[in-house]
Amino acid sequence: MKRKLTAGLLCFAMGITTLAGTTAVFAEEADTPTIAFVPKVMGQAWWDHVQENVEEWSEENGIDVIYKGPTDVDAAAQVQIMTDLVNQGVDVLCFSPNDPDACEAVCKEAMDKGIIVIATEASGMENVTYDIEAFDETGLGGFLMDQLAEQMDGEGQYITMVGSMTMESQNNWADAAVARAEEAYPDMELVPDARVADDSDAEKAYELTKELITKYPDLKGILGTGSFDAPGAARAIQELGLTGKVFAISVAMPLEVADYLEDGTLGSVALWDAGVTAKAMLNCAVKLFNGEEIADGADLGVEGYDAVALQDKVLVGQGQIAITKENCYDFGF
Repeated sequence: MKRKLTAGLLCFAMGITTLAGTTAVFAEEADTPTIAFVPKVMGQAWWDHVQENVEEWSEENGIDVIYKGPTDVDAAAQVQIMTDLVNQGVDVLCFSPNDPDACEAVCKEAMDKGIIVIATEASGMENVTYDIEAFDETGLGGFLMDQLAEQMDGEGQYITMVGSMTMESQNNWADAAVARAEEAYPDMELVPDARVADDSDAEKAYELTKELITKYPDLKGILGTGSFDAPGAARAIQELGLTGKVFAISVAMPLEVADYLEDGTLGSVALWDAGVTAKAMLNCAVKLFNGEEIADGADLGVEGYDAVALQDKVLVGQGQIAITKENCYDFGF
């Protein structure tokens, strides 16, 4: 549903505050998409970084973006925000779901209305135009396990940790990590609990780690896939005097774990730049809005996404990186 509106008219007609305010300059009567971006949560460093990148993209491209998400990791609240945006009549809905299954209905409604739906961390969703991933889920899970196994010398008990049991990508990464251990590290043993969830809360990850170490005295590794897993686990490991004896890894914000990397509590963490992924999502959306086709090997205009692999509805980049004490200050977040 293309709109021929100036920036000011868009804001007036929809009665909403956009990221770029009225700073974007549109050509008179130019086709410009109305874009909404819904993060998992507002007010967390990871998603603050995404918001900064969305704002930067908005200013560079002269296209306003509505950036709005729940104040807690709450699937129902996120779906309600998405529903409100769809009812307002946006042209593009970008999002990262807290619960992919819970988002299917509103995304179907959006697509039925002709809205372009671009997701990330939702590779199993049906009702999306495309899902964009920084890497293959199997590849990241294996990458995390290889890092942890190196620190554990390829042996000992371990457990997996996720932000939520409903976060599809995080659980897929954990599944892939377990599969990698079964394939390559026969002396690593998954404990009976197998997987725990910390509700995307470093404090809970800290408490869980202490409980797990008490329950499993021989526990040697904690493989997390959420950005709060390793920071919380590292605090417990350090507090209990187990540095060099118990190891943890997850995706994490570099500056949040820099001290743990420097003192050796953590050997490494994994990451992709979610802000760059957001820009790739927005670029993809604009291409689709302008009638372009997205094919295997497409260039989405940002590093790591300049030759994406198309797998059904999933566009896969090459964005995973290892964060160590040598490079943890290179990213600025």
